Amino acid sequence: MTYSLNNLAYCSNVHPGEDVEAVIQNIQTHFVAVKQRRNLQDMASGLWLSYKAANALRAKPALFNRFKQVLKESGLRLTSLNGFPFGDFHQAVVKQNVYLPTWADRQRLEYTQSLAEILASCLPSDENKGAISTLPLAYAADWSDAQQQMAISQFIHLANFLAELEQQTNKQIVICIEMEPDCVLQHTEQLTGFFIQQLLPAAEQIGVTKETILRYIGCCYDTCHQAVMGENITESLQQITYSGIQIGKIQISNAIQANIDSIEQVQQLTELFADKKFLHQTKVFINNELVEELADLSFEQLEQARERKTNEDLHSITATIHYHIPVNQNAADLPLSFVSATQGAILQTLDFLQTHQQYRPFLEIETYTWLNFLQQEIDKNASLHAGFAAEFSWLEQALLQRNML
Repeated sequence: MTYSLNNLAYCSNVHPGEDVEAVIQNIQTHFVAVKQRRNLQDMASGLWLSYKAANALRAKPALFNRFKQVLKESGLRLTSLNGFPFGDFHQAVVKQNVYLPTWADRQRLEYTQSLAEILASCLPSDENKGAISTLPLAYAADWSDAQQQMAISQFIHLANFLAELEQQTNKQIVICIEMEPDCVLQHTEQLTGFFIQQLLPAAEQIGVTKETILRYIGCCYDTCHQAVMGENITESLQQITYSGIQIGKIQISNAIQANIDSIEQVQQLTELFADKKFLHQTKVFINNELVEELADLSFEQLEQARERKTNEDLHSITATIHYHIPVNQNAADLPLSFVSATQGAILQTLDFLQTHQQYRPFLEIETYTWLNFLQQEIDKNASLHAGFAAEFSWLEQALLQRNML
């Protein structure tokens, strides 16, 4: 199993733009510039289309035709979509709203079906499979058993819909559930348990086969999410694949980790990564054991956690923080000596793929926080495109070292 340069994508949720015109402008302004920096004639893209954009494309054939013409002219190979953020992902405050509507809501199903129809229509002629990432049911707070049952029912309905879509188009679209900290499915064992103990039995009870579910419902594996959870990446990937769950997409992402032993370090860390827009779930570990889970990164919460644990005669805690940083950054690139990156999780994921040649998920860099890093830049676009190019260069080198490119 090898990848070519034009197979590698970046996720366009980094760019603001909720409607179709904004998506088109992002393609022409950003995607084309990154493709040119990589000296490619065409390039895959993990495009983000909001509910508003997807609805417009489905409702207006002329607009959809124009959209497809832009893809062609721009050399954009549309092989996957990000179906996680439903609404405006770049409003002033996103936080928990990114998880709405949940998979218990009919709107989430309808949105995902629209994305599947769009992707099936836009897949390159030489590609018969596409992937769409989606949220892990919901943010876990206040999630009920009744909502869980509704989500299961909607996924079964979705699998049947995708089977019919493949019959009509000869294109297999896989909806890929993406585990995320503090969501209903945040641990690997929760994902596999959802499939094996709930989704598959419920489907079989109403005559939908295991094969149908596993052909159309899979996993999007985000490398930093499982690193933040403190999971063993190799064991996690083995558990998923050995359960028969296909990994349709891997989001190549990098998070931060801090070894903290003083209030001054808590202050420095939270000042550097303070963010009013996105949620940055924080996990606290002692000796690699998860001991506390904080809903967001804040000085007060983290310092209280540190005080609680250091009062037990422990000198330090380790915090992993769901904050996407460029994938090519490691400890040497970060401004605080006690902060490192979870880049090793990416390399372990690539090692797994190298030794499991039967799997070939789409690879997509997802650093949606780039604009946070470029606030002081005069020419943000040029800096953004250079940043993307550096990320691609790092990933390409990592693949080359494993004879995968």
